[in-house]
Amino acid sequence: MLLPLQDVLDSPLFLKSRPQILAGATRIEQTGVRWVHSSEVLQIAPLLRGEELLLSGGQALLKLRHEAQVQYVQSLADRNVSALAIETAGLAKGIGQRLIEAAEDAGLPLIELRVTVPFVEMAEAINRIIVSQQALALQRADAISQRLAQHIATAGPNLTPLVTLIADALSVNADLVDLAGVPLATSRSIPEEDEALEIVSDIFVSDVVAARLHLQSPRESDRELLTTIAERLGSILALALAQHHRPTRSQIADSALIQAIIRNSSAPEIRELSAQVGLPVTAPVAIVIFRSVELGRIRGALERILRRHSPEIKTYMDSEYLYGIIPLNPSSPRFDRRRLLELMRADIHPLAVQGVMGPGVHDATHGSWSLREALLAEHLVGAMPHAGGLRDCDDVVLERFCARELDGDGVYRFTQELLSELLEHDAQRGSNLVKTLETWLTSGCNSTATASELFLERQTLHKRLNKIFDILGGDPRGTSRMAALHLATRLAAMNPAVDR
Repeated sequence: MLLPLQDVLDSPLFLKSRPQILAGATRIEQTGVRWVHSSEVLQIAPLLRGEELLLSGGQALLKLRHEAQVQYVQSLADRNVSALAIETAGLAKGIGQRLIEAAEDAGLPLIELRVTVPFVEMAEAINRIIVSQQALALQRADAISQRLAQHIATAGPNLTPLVTLIADALSVNADLVDLAGVPLATSRSIPEEDEALEIVSDIFVSDVVAARLHLQSPRESDRELLTTIAERLGSILALALAQHHRPTRSQIADSALIQAIIRNSSAPEIRELSAQVGLPVTAPVAIVIFRSVELGRIRGALERILRRHSPEIKTYMDSEYLYGIIPLNPSSPRFDRRRLLELMRADIHPLAVQGVMGPGVHDATHGSWSLREALLAEHLVGAMPHAGGLRDCDDVVLERFCARELDGDGVYRFTQELLSELLEHDAQRGSNLVKTLETWLTSGCNSTATASELFLERQTLHKRLNKIFDILGGDPRGTSRMAALHLATRLAAMNPAVDR
């Protein structure tokens, strides 16, 4: 559930801070808040899920140079943060015009808190309201579910009375349609001309989408409530729908093909299943995997995004992952894979899901290798932020190679051979020289880009680099050590045990 940002700004405790909107005023009315956090960590964005109100004391942020402040603001906007509130009471340096302009350009509401108010109390008060609204929405959904269950138990799984019950309980129009858009059941509680909002939720039967529930409301403010209730009603509607729906041959074949790839079945079996689902036997493909603690809830939204960009994708979900086989353009499979990755990545971002796209392969008979490398990449890079993301196996090619060819002891010996002095320095001094070196090498030895990435002044970065070069025995540029050092730093970042 989201609490309107305007309601947050109007809450008594927030008003005590004498808030002033400095940027993004036009977005306030359309913005909701899922949670309130307070943090002075400048690299907080990857840890956020999106739709948070972030409270900051401002001390660390306002000391940054302008470029770093812009990057901070942009990182929050990229995470779909609802708003940034900075307390300026008692600060020697206020919020500069350039920071305000950066927030306006990024579309991030920026709020100045001119009187000190305890952040903990403010966050607790607002989060308590959000949790209360979530609980009320779930209680309402459960009450409707119980009425649906009672009706099914006493009168059978006829769909029309169930949809009518939903429409009347919520004072909305409701339609249950099949995947072709053909109505299965319809009920009207409001005039169609009053419809201002529509919520669509997928109904799954036997692990495949069997129908979609459409709810139309005259109130835009009902969006979060109806979304929560529609998702909650999915399981009970699926029970009724199961009496009318059976998976199609193509849906069964899609699942069978992906399960065969998961099992690494024989090439003849995969070719036969490919033919059954209409996938050309010689078509290049890439395997994509997704995982989330909310996978069942967001699966419908995720699949709609995938099919929007790859209509021929074949999907299957088990207890842990949603798998997809993406057919690629035979004339330019690598370019097509990268294109689809970028398109999907942009749309998936708001969802709380983690994904990895495996390498492209010649055809589905090699799909198990693409799947294996996607799973390996996920293991190497670890957990992603709560906000959605789709990673590319290509970004960890060397790490995947080392994981296949070197055991843990081999990685340790390799990194120690090249980085032992740096690792020891970091461990003893609490410094971060290995990370600095890795960022610098990844940027192509670009000091400006490295300083921006690490939120450092260039002078500070150059001091660090000089220290690194002293420890390593010289500047590695122009030597044969460059590639090996880069690989060692990346392995060290992914394997904290290398400094044991």
